[in-house]
Amino acid sequence: MDWANCLKNRIAKEIGIDLELIESLKKTSRNKLLSMEKLSLDNSTAASKISLAYDSLREILEALAVKRGYKIYNHECYTYFLKEVLNELAKGDEFDELRKTRNNINYYGKEISIKEAKEILEKIKKLREEILERHFKDKRVFIIHGWDFNPEMNWYPWLKKILEDKGFIVEVPEMPNTSEPKIDAWLAHLKKVIGKLDNETYFIAHSIGCQAVMRFLEKESYNGKIGKAIFVAGWFKLDNLEDKEVKAIANPWLNTQINFTKVKEKLNNLNVFLSSNEPYGNIKENEKIFKEKLGAKVTILKDKGHFTEDDGVTELPEIVGEMDLE
Repeated sequence: MDWANCLKNRIAKEIGIDLELIESLKKTSRNKLLSMEKLSLDNSTAASKISLAYDSLREILEALAVKRGYKIYNHECYTYFLKEVLNELAKGDEFDELRKTRNNINYYGKEISIKEAKEILEKIKKLREEILERHFKDKRVFIIHGWDFNPEMNWYPWLKKILEDKGFIVEVPEMPNTSEPKIDAWLAHLKKVIGKLDNETYFIAHSIGCQAVMRFLEKESYNGKIGKAIFVAGWFKLDNLEDKEVKAIANPWLNTQINFTKVKEKLNNLNVFLSSNEPYGNIKENEKIFKEKLGAKVTILKDKGHFTEDDGVTELPEIVGEMDLE
């Protein structure tokens, strides 16, 4: 048997890449590993713990296969997928050894000592961690602050900690000359901080930060879709600006056109939160543009002002709720 035979015999086949399925498999794998860890190890539970750990590993491999555009129906074919598709020869041999051990326990009643069980479980967990580390990038979240703010203000520190506790890699870059933000400088800084986009890149942006993210996505040559974007107090139109100086700073952001098609083609989905008492007005106008031009889901929250600490907004659990859907 080899990978070619797996494909020929239809026990592995090419499929479209399904991001939702990949995330579901990763979540199921994580849950099974947690279940295994909660189970105490003794002579009566050794086989169950090994079965759960093996299934956790196998589901990571299934997610990896889907990520590469394959559906695999036979466990032996995962060995050849590792060796021939991914060129992971050693890991292919390790998986095959674990597969045979698991089969001997599950189907042929092989008895194992607690010491052997511990060794097998460690091998499974080690292989699973190595595959995750090598083939699945961490989800990166970039929180882009607003005009005249910094990373330590508003709800940014609270959200950063919440998301880090959930396993995200979170950055809140300090944007340049934040009291007089300029498009080119902000986009250049985002490019430096973010590097290459991928489907594990997430943006949470506030106020002018939303403009910066849209303009950044517009200019990037990336052909795929990012993980998700969440905009808070985003705008295309503003009223009630304080004076001529502020209007002059805002003018390029308000009047330099955005190619919405180029932005939208990089969005997997976009969630926008606006406030019912937005001090800069244009609530309905901005809502309409986000929906019509970018296909956004727009939620208007009651009396959040411009979502700043001066408005009493230092936490935004609504954002966490959206990220929990990942």
